[in-house]
Amino acid sequence: MIEPVLIVGAGMAGLIAARKLQGLGYKVILLEESVIVGGRLGARAFDGVRFDSGAQFFTVRERRFSRLVDQWLDDGVACLWSRGFVKASGRVREDGHPRYRGVPDMAGIARYLARGLDVRIGHRVESASVEDGRWCLTLKDGMVVDGRMLLLTPPLPESLALLEAGNYELPAEVQERLGAVTYAPCLALLVELEEASTLPPPGGLQLHGEPIAFIGDNTKKGVSTRGYSLTIHGGPMFSEEYWSATDEEIAELLLDEAYYWLGAPVKQWHLQRWRHSIPREIINQRTLHLPGPPDLIFAGDVFGGPRIEGAAMSGLAAAEAVVCSVGRG
Repeated sequence: MIEPVLIVGAGMAGLIAARKLQGLGYKVILLEESVIVGGRLGARAFDGVRFDSGAQFFTVRERRFSRLVDQWLDDGVACLWSRGFVKASGRVREDGHPRYRGVPDMAGIARYLARGLDVRIGHRVESASVEDGRWCLTLKDGMVVDGRMLLLTPPLPESLALLEAGNYELPAEVQERLGAVTYAPCLALLVELEEASTLPPPGGLQLHGEPIAFIGDNTKKGVSTRGYSLTIHGGPMFSEEYWSATDEEIAELLLDEAYYWLGAPVKQWHLQRWRHSIPREIINQRTLHLPGPPDLIFAGDVFGGPRIEGAAMSGLAAAEAVVCSVGRG
């Protein structure tokens, strides 16, 4: 296949699909509106202090994902973090199930996956339309990129907005099904402390609650080798309720709630807002393929499950859908 497969979104699903297709000899163009790859495989640094700002870890359940992770481990872009986390009681509960992290941070995995790919960062797609049997992606700068296959990996509201802007009509039942999916947001507070926190090793507090869902100590986790760094994830209900609040109000509330685990004065903090953090509904299939020409494929964690593994498996399924379609053609 000479013509490129167009992929929107350089998160886990888009990167995995792109690598799979390129490895099979396909030409792939991956468009990402951010200036970095990874999506929720996010990491930030302030004054040399590093934070995992998005996904804090990942687990492995499926054999195909296990093979990918084994390669990441061999190549030094992932490592074992723990086999259990601290609970609200302050005790560490080990269940034997490995939790992995990226090296040097979660974004390191995304940078590794992007190597050698035609990833065009800072390219915001404004609309996706069909002209003369081809997909035409109009970018914010007015540039148009075209191809005969389109893979959309952003959160569904964003993907549907691109199609609507391009006056592309999905089948009514597909539009209804995808349009019904909603996402929970996440407010992530990145905190640098003057001294070490009181969070015990391995540095992860999993609450699954409100107003805090998770606290990660990036220093004890091994992500930050300078300073004392915490990531506090607000729960979905808290994040929804306070989404429109000021950064200062959100920070005050989360720091008050996390006070017991801080154990030291706050040196600085920064707020990261994840509008589409976790899909509230899961579509029970790995990918959604609407055969063309031109073909349209949807992928992402809403199909594979709300985890790093789910997004990766959806990306693989999307790549396989491309191969099958070309084979039929």
